[in-house]
Amino acid sequence: MRRVLSLLGVAALLFVMCPRGASAQTTPASGQLTLVRQTAFVGPNGTFTAEVSTGDLPATTKLDLIIYNSITTRSRLNRTIAGEQLGSALFSTTATALSPNQSTTTLSLPINEQWPAREGGTVLTQSGIYPVLIEATAPNGSRLASIVTHLLRLPSETTPTTPISLAATVVIDAPLEVSPDGSPRLSDTQLARAGEQFRILGGSLATPLTLAATPFVVQALTDAGDSSVRPENQIRQTLSRPFVSIDSGSLMAGGRGSVIETEYAAGDSVLSAAFAAAPDRRTQVLDPSVTPAAIDRLAALGTRSVVLQSSQLRSAVINDESSVLTNRFVIEGENGTSFSAMANDDTASSRFVLTKDPVLGAHHALAEIMMLHQEQPGANRGAALTIPAGTDTAAFKEFLAGLSTTTGAASGSIGSAVIQPVTLDDLFARTAVATASQKPIVRDWTSNEPTGLGVYGNQLEQAQWNLLGLQAMLPEGGELIAPIERTVLASAEATLDSSDRAAILANADSQLQALSSAISLPTSQKVTLTSSSGKIPLVITNALPVEALVRITVSSPKLEFPEGTSYEITLSPSSTTRTDISVTTRASGAFPLDVEVASSGGGLLVASSRIDVRSTAVSGFGLFVSVIAGLFLLVWWGRHFRHTRRARALVTSDEPSPSPGG
Repeated sequence: MRRVLSLLGVAALLFVMCPRGASAQTTPASGQLTLVRQTAFVGPNGTFTAEVSTGDLPATTKLDLIIYNSITTRSRLNRTIAGEQLGSALFSTTATALSPNQSTTTLSLPINEQWPAREGGTVLTQSGIYPVLIEATAPNGSRLASIVTHLLRLPSETTPTTPISLAATVVIDAPLEVSPDGSPRLSDTQLARAGEQFRILGGSLATPLTLAATPFVVQALTDAGDSSVRPENQIRQTLSRPFVSIDSGSLMAGGRGSVIETEYAAGDSVLSAAFAAAPDRRTQVLDPSVTPAAIDRLAALGTRSVVLQSSQLRSAVINDESSVLTNRFVIEGENGTSFSAMANDDTASSRFVLTKDPVLGAHHALAEIMMLHQEQPGANRGAALTIPAGTDTAAFKEFLAGLSTTTGAASGSIGSAVIQPVTLDDLFARTAVATASQKPIVRDWTSNEPTGLGVYGNQLEQAQWNLLGLQAMLPEGGELIAPIERTVLASAEATLDSSDRAAILANADSQLQALSSAISLPTSQKVTLTSSSGKIPLVITNALPVEALVRITVSSPKLEFPEGTSYEITLSPSSTTRTDISVTTRASGAFPLDVEVASSGGGLLVASSRIDVRSTAVSGFGLFVSVIAGLFLLVWWGRHFRHTRRARALVTSDEPSPSPGG
């Protein structure tokens, strides 16, 4: 499948834009206007206000607010956001001087739905989206700076209106850094930023939202003692997420699909502990790395409904057909697995990060959603909007504030809401299914081309194998193993290169070696055997605070092991354990006995030693030979003795007696 290159798709918009976790520009550039805040929705008789930062504009600068005729199409909205095709001006407020000794100035525009207009204001008889130009001019009338925002005028309370259901998904994520020792971490800036995002969420308790938080970030905040991750009584749906943001398609293509399951399982554990509730696996917001093969893997984890980027849909009219964004449809995985799907409004999502004025971008996003409502009125309409991880916290706060006042109450006048915030679950329940010939429409979709894992695939496999061995050895050592497991999981972070991944896995191996080295054998040991069979004592030290299940394997060229060469024992916590090795020997002499201690099942070698064995015992065959030799010597000696005595006797009797005097 081809890689998605559409600008509106903003490849991997959900998690990597800007890049992930980076803030958009918040400090106004020299001589520029930026939006600080504005009224999101204005009732029929409300007041539109906009506070702007004036940067270093001269004190003599004047600010004008000009409102234009309403616009009715999304293409026209895009042009006005660019400052083009504003149309005919309806009204201009009196020029406002900059506020003395202040960096911001507030402009106001009272509106009425019927004449007469209030002082300094105008009449807007119809609901709609009205471009607003805020212009900074010099005394001679020349333009110094300008911004274009929109006044979102609501219908009257008495006007029958069916609001569009809006499921806003908040992505809280940040790119990992690799410490000099290879440990994965978040920078202090990213950590502070994530905490601020959670605090903003805590201030929007009454607004239904969906949260897609990366568990690594949540864990980092929890470890830092930040309590903001767990606000009480918040109306939100929390999605299941992998421990770090992964490239699912590449993992599947590289034969490491099991990593996806491991990442989600670990992520669920972190989120459940942080939020005191299990995250939802039924619904997923996909990034473009999820291939048809990868989405089938998600189906095995329980996923049934998905939100994907609108730019991933193969439709020639995707940019013109708003119904694609406001109706459910069906997509299929590689094996034909069907998923209920909604398209994320990429254009609206991009407003948060593709502007130098982030607060203004948040209001542009609200205007995009209201335009969807205008273009696709009626019941059972909904829209999915992802607030990207790169969204400036000021824009994030401003957007959520707008969602909390969709009736226009903040303007001083209540209107009929055109946007109804909901969770993703509610969006799928409320939104109608697009059909053709009375059957749900199945849409084709694209994803990024998988990339090769290179040496990382093998490195990861070895790390996982070692981790399994450690877990088998320490069944009660979850708290000890968890940091190592999380380090291995973090190596799958999609933004890391091969050297960073190798460094993280090396750090995980160092942690594992430090833990496994707590199981030790004596460095040197000498044993003497005085008989052909016996027991060699072996003392194993377990310095860990939990019991360890180990397998002992022995080998020697001159010893036999009647009870086997391999057996498993349990080592008590923080203690030494003696076990005796039964042996037999066929010969005397000195020879080595090699001992290895591994995890239960033998998957991870943790200690080894060599015992010097000396045997002084004589074997049965040797004893038999010695006895035979002794008997032979005894017989020989006896025969030799008799022969010698007989010879002496013969010599004595035959020898003549010496003569006298001879």
